[in-house]
Amino acid sequence: MSEVRYERLHPAELRDAVSRFPVAYVPIGTLEFHGEHLPFGVDAFEAHGLCVKAAERGGGVVLPPVYLASGCLDFPFTLTFEHALVHAYARATIEQLAGRGFGTVIVLTGHGPLDLNHLLKRACAEAEAAHPGLRAYGLCWLELNAARLTAPEPGEPTVVDHAALVETSWMLFLEPGLVRLDRLSEDPEATHPGIYGRNPRFTASAAFGEAQVEAAAALLAERAADLAAARVLDTNADLRAFVEHCWPEEPLVAGRAGEAAELLLTNPGRSSRYLSSLEVAIDGAALDPATVVLANRSEGESGVPVRASDLDAEHGFYVRRGQTAHVALGAAVPAGRLPVRLTLGLGGVQTLVLERPVDFSV
Repeated sequence: MSEVRYERLHPAELRDAVSRFPVAYVPIGTLEFHGEHLPFGVDAFEAHGLCVKAAERGGGVVLPPVYLASGCLDFPFTLTFEHALVHAYARATIEQLAGRGFGTVIVLTGHGPLDLNHLLKRACAEAEAAHPGLRAYGLCWLELNAARLTAPEPGEPTVVDHAALVETSWMLFLEPGLVRLDRLSEDPEATHPGIYGRNPRFTASAAFGEAQVEAAAALLAERAADLAAARVLDTNADLRAFVEHCWPEEPLVAGRAGEAAELLLTNPGRSSRYLSSLEVAIDGAALDPATVVLANRSEGESGVPVRASDLDAEHGFYVRRGQTAHVALGAAVPAGRLPVRLTLGLGGVQTLVLERPVDFSV
């Protein structure tokens, strides 16, 4: 099988690769805590490994992975970077590749947060606008897993997780020598910092990882061929499928009365939820989004308050598996049952409206 890794190619081989199929893959990862059983470079191993397999199937070359991403969990030794820096890297890389003869650039992140995903999609759209004829496609590997879904899945998530069944299985296939399952509890129901899902010591397998990686690589190679052939591609279609099928449960809502009233939004599902907007109305009165403040004080979260008015697709708010977000309303609310209307932006691609009576307790 021909070498597809950019840094390992000599000029003659790279010229030949570009002449045959002028597609460049740009994998983006992180240095992020993924439990005691996985290395910090998980996201980069996943992104790079997937791109390599796609290029081996359909052509193109793969740049080395970079460990430069935003939206990382707040765990020890994790490095996270500002959106502006990540955007600048993505744009500069796409621009240079376009100038070196690549007609299609695919920027794929192995890091799941949707703020990064939307940032990369924007960088690609900007590059296309600046270079007529260029095709640039930004995505996260979870979108390729989500593309196969036609309905919500029961049980543990199989599209994306953090260091649990999915990511551990991918690593058991891609980098088995770096997985240390013996560092996890021997209790199948034990919980571990940084692992959002059941104990992967008892759920993950190399076979599961291989099946997902190979299917995702085949789909990615197909997408690359479509882009190179100038076929129209809806770059948010897979993301909409992910939101629709992986977030079927509505959030649970409770209230606390008083001068500093708040709503408690609990994620009852097994997948993390990303809020890209939030509008609140209490008893028919809409609240000023600038006074509505969200905070998530769960382990691994920054706890930094975020105003509802500052939310958008690239600056969202996560409520992960089983977590509860505190939504300070910036207004006094009396005790009792009141009608509440919440308009939630989900993943930057869908809107959910919840209208229900909520008990505001003292």
